[in-house]
Amino acid sequence: MNAISSLVSRRDSHRSQAIQDTSDSRPHTGDERHDQGDAGEIAQQSPQAMNPLMDAHHPFNKAPYGKIRTNDGIEIFYEHFGSVTGNNREKPVVVLIHGWSGSRHYWDLNVRLIARSCKVVTFDLRHHGDSDKPSHGFHVARMASDLRDVLVSLQLKNVTVVGASMGASIIWSYFELFGSDGRIQRAIFVDQAPLQNIAIDWKSGSTGCYDIASLTRLQCRLLEDFEGFARDNALFCSSSNVPVDVLKVLEQETLRANPAALAALMADHTALDWRPLLPTIPIPCLNVIGKKSAVFPYWGCEEVSKLLPHCRTLYFEEENHWLYIEQPQRFSRVVASFANHGFDEFLVVE
Repeated sequence: MNAISSLVSRRDSHRSQAIQDTSDSRPHTGDERHDQGDAGEIAQQSPQAMNPLMDAHHPFNKAPYGKIRTNDGIEIFYEHFGSVTGNNREKPVVVLIHGWSGSRHYWDLNVRLIARSCKVVTFDLRHHGDSDKPSHGFHVARMASDLRDVLVSLQLKNVTVVGASMGASIIWSYFELFGSDGRIQRAIFVDQAPLQNIAIDWKSGSTGCYDIASLTRLQCRLLEDFEGFARDNALFCSSSNVPVDVLKVLEQETLRANPAALAALMADHTALDWRPLLPTIPIPCLNVIGKKSAVFPYWGCEEVSKLLPHCRTLYFEEENHWLYIEQPQRFSRVVASFANHGFDEFLVVE
């Protein structure tokens, strides 16, 4: 299966590239390795038609991957795919944010599809993948600040952000910290309830981590049997139609994270209640829900749509928590359509 082979080979090749010096300043666009067709589109554009991102000094023109340094000195690894311009118009930028215990490679089945009509950026959260794993920064708010550092360092504005699971919480935290700063134009949230824990007025959160006792059990599993957790987590979050080869890659990517950091980060993430904040987010939003998610009851995730002032809901009727891996083509069409047209043509892909 070509998609699976690509997923495995790209994971291995990027690991070797990650140890190279990412300060390469050769005069190429950085897109040749990912999308030759888009590179050709760039070459046909006149200098006057070029997006500012195509400036020779912009990071995107140095390499298709690199590192940015956060305001506390941590290095975050990123990649980008596709061109900034095509068909004589500026392409929208999509930033994909993976969830807790994942990595940027969780989007490998989506990036090329979305990059046909968008510029796509993926990155590893701190404590995950190829990004630094410091002894601090175990908070969603810290990762929201990292997201801002990524957007600022790569000179990105008016982007569509896509947050899967905890990635959605990172976006919510971004708005709590930085408000509408012009860098995020639209947002897509994937299968995340506004509160994981049980509360006196809330019983629709996580099925696996919802109070101190369940958090403690999860933390013990992470610290005592990380390999077993990674294996079981891949099975728990996906449906039976995901090939074994893909599950193995996802499992191995989880094992690249720091288990102690994951334990501390979940303690913060699971207790955060975003319900009071969501009504203050003013941008157009899309809430994508796996109707058969094992992680959240779908009605818990529906609450996000009810609280956001400008939000629509899209259900993946037969999919689990990792619906973007289970149905990559449909999910990628949804993201590309929303990034390019907002709600105007969104119904076409439902």
